[in-house]
This record gives sequence, C-alpha cells and structure tokens, in this order.
Amino acid sequence: MRSSTSALVASLASALLLARTACAQINLSPATNPSSAGSVISNTINPSYAGFGIEPSDLFIYTGTTSANQLTFNLLSNLANYTGAPPHIRVGGNAGDTMLYDQSVTAYALEQNPSASGQGNARPSDYYLFGDNYFKVMNYFPKNTPITYGLNLAYQGSDALQRIVQQAGAAFDNIGSGGNGSKLYSLEIGNEPDLYIDLGYRSSSWSPTDFGNEWASRAEAIYNQTLKSRGVSSDFFEVACTATTASKNGQPFRIANLVGNTQGVAADNGIYVAGWNQHDYYYYVGVSGYNLTMSLLLDLSQTVKQFGEWANQVGQSLVTGKPYYLREMGSVGPNGLTGISETFGNALWTLNFFFYAASIKVDSVQMHMTQYSIAAPWQTNNFNNQGPHVRPTYYAWAAWAQIIGPTCNAQIAPITLNNQPSSYNNRLGAYAVYRGTTLTSVVMINTQPYYSYSGNPSYQNFVISLPSLAGQTVYLSVLYANGVDSTNNVQWNGISYERSGTGQPTTVNGTQWTMNVGSDGTLTVPVRDSQVVVASTVRLGQEAVNTKNCQSFISSTAASNSGSGSGTGTSGGKPAPTFKSTTGFKSDLPLSMTAIIAIAAGGGVLLIALLGLFIWCCVRSCKKSNRRKARAAAILKAPPRHDDHPLLERDPAEESYASYPAYGGKSYEASPALKGWDSPMTSVSHQHHVLPSQSYNQMQPAYEYAPQYNQHTPQMMHSPAPQQAHFQHNYVQNPYQTYANSHSGHGYSQSGHSHGHGYAGGRAF
Repeated sequence: MRSSTSALVASLASALLLARTACAQINLSPATNPSSAGSVISNTINPSYAGFGIEPSDLFIYTGTTSANQLTFNLLSNLANYTGAPPHIRVGGNAGDTMLYDQSVTAYALEQNPSASGQGNARPSDYYLFGDNYFKVMNYFPKNTPITYGLNLAYQGSDALQRIVQQAGAAFDNIGSGGNGSKLYSLEIGNEPDLYIDLGYRSSSWSPTDFGNEWASRAEAIYNQTLKSRGVSSDFFEVACTATTASKNGQPFRIANLVGNTQGVAADNGIYVAGWNQHDYYYYVGVSGYNLTMSLLLDLSQTVKQFGEWANQVGQSLVTGKPYYLREMGSVGPNGLTGISETFGNALWTLNFFFYAASIKVDSVQMHMTQYSIAAPWQTNNFNNQGPHVRPTYYAWAAWAQIIGPTCNAQIAPITLNNQPSSYNNRLGAYAVYRGTTLTSVVMINTQPYYSYSGNPSYQNFVISLPSLAGQTVYLSVLYANGVDSTNNVQWNGISYERSGTGQPTTVNGTQWTMNVGSDGTLTVPVRDSQVVVASTVRLGQEAVNTKNCQSFISSTAASNSGSGSGTGTSGGKPAPTFKSTTGFKSDLPLSMTAIIAIAAGGGVLLIALLGLFIWCCVRSCKKSNRRKARAAAILKAPPRHDDHPLLERDPAEESYASYPAYGGKSYEASPALKGWDSPMTSVSHQHHVLPSQSYNQMQPAYEYAPQYNQHTPQMMHSPAPQQAHFQHNYVQNPYQTYANSHSGHGYSQSGHSHGHGYAGGRAF
C-alpha cells in the first residue's frame, strides 16, 4: 500500500512521461461552446437525470420499514451533494400490476389477497394488497427525491376505476407528507402494455386502441377526482410504450402508433401526458439470442446498435413535444450475470451509457433494481452469502454526478476521435461537458478490457485541442480499479464509497492531480485500459450549488410546454399543453403486419379514407362522444382468462425457488421483503450515523488520508471500521500505477523516484 504523496507523485509522473513514447496519439477537438457542438448536444441535464428504478415488491428492502435504511439514504445523499438534487427514483415494474391499494392494510409488508379474482397467468392482477405505509417509507429517501410511481392498469374488476383513483390519492397523501420527504413527480399508468397479452391480463385481440382507451379513462378520472382539487395540472401522467425485449409481435406500441391512432393515446389525450416512459435492457437473460461476454459489453458500438430502436423512439418523442424517459434500464436484465454485473466493467459500461443516452436527448435514465439483482449498485440485504455492501457500479453514478456538477446548466456532447489504433476500435470514447456556455470538462473513456491478473496494462494518449485554455491548469479525476473483473476497491476521484461500510464517502487518495495545457492549446492525457480520466477546469465534487440556476431550471421545467409532471400546474383554469404534433414521423420504421392490422382495426383508417370528406366530418363531430363510450366500455369489459399462456413475468414479487441465504437463523420465507422486517442496515449501529432528518447537503466525506498539497506524507486519520469482512484494504493506489519491468514501447515505464513535474506540465499540489 502506498501511503505517501511523494510515492504517488512518482507514479503519476512516470505515467505522464509515457505520452512521449506511446504508439498512437488519439486526437480530439471538442467544440468550445454548446452552440458549436451541433445536433449532438444534449438537452440541459436535469440534476436528477441518473437515477434508479425499484421493483414495487422490493421497495421495503431498499427503504427500510419502521426506520430508514442508512446505506440507501447515504448513497442517495452523496449524489444529491454533487448535483444539488437527489436522483430520480421510479417505483414500478411487473409486480405493480399485481398490487391493489387497501387502506385497511397497516403493516409494513405486502399482504396476499385472500379473495383475489383478477386475470393473469403467473399471478392475478389483485394478488397483493398494501396500505399507506407503503408510500410513507418513500419519505426515507433524501428530501425532495423525485418519485415516478406506477399504478395498476392490469386490474379490470368492476371497481377498477375506483381502485386506481384511491391508489393515486394515497400516493399524493403520503409521499412528501409534512414537507420533509420525497416529492411525487409523475404517475405511470400500467407497466409495459406489450406484455399484457402474454401475461394473461388481456385477450389476444387487445390492441393499441384498447390500451389508449383504458389509459385515457384512468388519466381522466384521476385528474378530475384527485389532481384538480390539489391544484395539479392534468399533464402528470407518463405513457408506458413498447419494451421490445419483451415483444414477440413487432412493436405495435411505438409512440408513432399511439398518437397516430385516432382512438388510442391520440391528440385529445395529450393534455394528460407528462412524457413517454420506455424500458430496455442491453441484454436480457432468456430473451437475447447470444451469450454475453465482458469484451462484448465493453464494445461501445454494440450499445449504440442495441439501442437503435429506442433511439428512433426518442426521435418520435421529439415530434410530439413530450420528453423521453428511460425509466427501466440495465446492462443485464432482469437480475444480472455473475462475472459481469457485479464488476468494475459494468461501472464503465454504465457511465458511458449515461453520456450516450444524454447525447441522443434521453431526459432521464433509471437503472432497475430488485432484491435479487447482482446488477444493483448496492445490496441492503443478506443475499448470495454477502451482507449489505456497495458494488462497483455505484461509482458510475458518483462520477456522473460530480462531472455534471451542481450548476443546473450542464450539457454534454460526444467528441469525434481521430487516429485510433485498429486494436482499439469501439473501445475509446470522449465527451465534452459544458456549464452554461463554457467548456468545463473532457471525459476520456478507455474500455479495452484489462484484467487484474493480466500483468502490465497499456495506456492510450488522448491529445486534446483546447486553444481557449492555452497555458491554463486543469484538474484530473480518475475512475479506477485494478481491472474490469474487480468487485471491490474501486476509486472515483480519490474517494471510496465502500470503506466506511455505510455508503458514506471516504477520501483514500487526497492528492489532487493537475496538468497544464500547452502554450499551443494542446493537452496530452494518458488513459489506462479499463479506466476513465476527466480533465476539468474546476475541482469536481468540491463546488457549491448554484441556487439561482437551479431554481430557474426547476421553474422553467415546471412551466415547459412538454409537461414536466412537477405538480405545479393550475386546477384547470388554463389547459395543459397537448402534443406538439401527431404526424410527421420518419417513415424508416416499418410496422409489423400485426401492428398494421391492430391500428387499422382500431381506428378504421382505410375505411375513413374511402368514405370521403363528408363522412369524415361527421365522424369528427361525434368523436368525443364515441371516445367517452369506448373508455367506459374499456373499464367494464374484463377479458377472459388465458391460463394456458406461458409464464413470462420478469421480476415477480416473490420467488420461492430463488436462492436466498439464511437471515438471522431463519429461512428464505423470513426475508425482510416478505415479513416486513427492518432491512438489516436499519438495525446496525454505525459510527458517524447520518439520519434522514439531517440535510444531505451537510454531509462531509470522511478522510482516511487527508489531502495534502505538498510533498509530505499525508496525515493518518481514522475512519469507521468497515462492516463487511469481504472488503480488502488496499485503497491508497495511484490510478497511474507504476509496474516493474515495464517497457516504454507499450505505453508505460518504470519510475523509482519522486517527480515534482511530469510531461505536459503534470504536477501534484
């Protein structure tokens, strides 16, 4: 373990000297301001952009019950510190379409419905009952955490409309009650309509028209009976669209199909739409038709290829004038793959995906979590022979949050790379980060797989043209682990989130690395395989929140014509914005025959065209009346059950066959999720406890090694003892590691003494 600043300086200097001898110089020229970046510039980044999704049946595992889960609270608070706002959380998924609200339920648990009668193959749509405490535990998240909550659309009993109105009302009454908890940002009506037939919730003839009528009937009722009296605007609902990994019949629920269908979620329903809510996984176990490897995951071109359908959907959302939210996402669904999901390689993929998605104008990303998922960025329960701990993937959120920063005016854009070596095709990426009109950071990503056991790594030189910064100093921040296979001992910007055992940040490498931009405006930065380096004009993670900018951003978002779902609208005196357009979609998205038939049967498009202008006008005059009747019929007509359908449920609320270790000497059935016990972290005594009543912006990182701005040995300081025995304490490592017997021809060299300055003006201070 290296423990002195001088040793770290020597290591960094030797790495910087590699820039002289590396085989290739990757050239990049970021635009100096957002207006020069072209069409690839992102929207202004919401400070809550990178968030999380929680399967509804697993909520208590992450929140705690009678007291807050400290691990969850601390990890979310870290991110709120860095951006000025907590990350966005979606509570939704397949399990949500099996849950009914019942005010008489007072336990911190889901109760099985003794008289369930709803349709459904795996579980009926009224299988579980829950009460007000389900919503109240969401207030254990940091204050003002934005929540998108999923309502049950699958249930079609005679009291379906009454039930969903009560469910929405309970969400408003309990989330953020007292002004100290989370805030309800939007409501999602139903989960993945293209699964409803396979899951037995609807008959085989169910079409986008039927979905549109049912969706609109619920939105209209909830607005009139719940939102209007609270002064909340009607555009508070998110529309679940196609989730192609789950579809066997083409993509009939694409955005263009829904708004182009005259009886679906059409123009008149735009006043209820806050945004489009779609789901994806890069790879889905049992659905994707190939075997995933680490090398394939880290091929950046494969992410772009896999996301092609969703990128086109983003384009369709822009036509409608409504934002696009990727509310359920992950590298591997539903619960990850061992050897990939719990490793540092997944952190590299996740961070790159945040940047890629923003660059194509995705407005928010929620990575999905279940209690069984090794892909979740942290674990709060006892599972897979491990107790609560932080996984490497969490560092992607920490890095993103510090890079975007707390100014609420950040935008990002990809940077074209030139002169890449052929062996690094699709392994290198770069993004420019702007704060307002100023280029603030350049993010350099190297996903060439490097394993911790494979010997000396290689470095690639990123030669950045920064004429506007000639002669200035930039700060380096590094996302680092021993290799892509590492499952612990990760660092971002010298910080560990594992070391404390509570999720609180511990500075384990207090040295601030800097470089000077040359007088010709050139900066050369070596980036190791399986590493991310960020060069910034500001010190990331140590900035104050720009309150004025953030208040302005929130206000402009709430008042935008796209409908923010912020809950700040009027009670109906002024109409909410409808769709910007329901036509003009690109014609390069061929519809399947199933989709064409569904739309034609539902909307009578061909018949209308043949009848001519006169009959068309008559139809238009009766449209509103007919639609109201169709919505009423959609509520009352329960389709027959189809119990012969195969089980396709993704993340069931309870899996008796799942591997769950003994908890407190009890069996799997005694796990916290099923009996409503406190999550393990809520009953553990921690040093330096941060309680939910404390403001997250008052949290300060603990130091294992104090930052020093000279050549002396850092002062040793104590930090809380780690809670997990599996932590290894080899934390103080230089991201530019010195390796013995190295050769300059491979981009690294041996350094046996301290350097105060390195190539290109690299220095520590």
